[in-house]
Amino acid sequence: MSARQFVLVVVDCDTREFTIEGLMSDDRPWNRAVVEAQRVGPNLRCFGMGNLTPKAAAAEWQERHGGIRLAAGPIACP
Repeated sequence: MSARQFVLVVVDCDTREFTIEGLMSDDRPWNRAVVEAQRVGPNLRCFGMGNLTPKAAAAEWQERHGGIRLAAGPIACP
């Protein structure tokens, strides 16, 4: 049985920039990276978006929350 796949949105709440990461089945490395980044200052958060394509997840996030999409990885990387 394969693991459930999902995309993850990583958001810098200070700059309103976000990235879409995935598809993935384990977000623990990303959660650790966000926690480590928060220790030095940025107001980062990450959110699972379910089994969407990265493009669909980005469109949905932008419609609901706005912000600027960056290429995958630059906000926090595991």
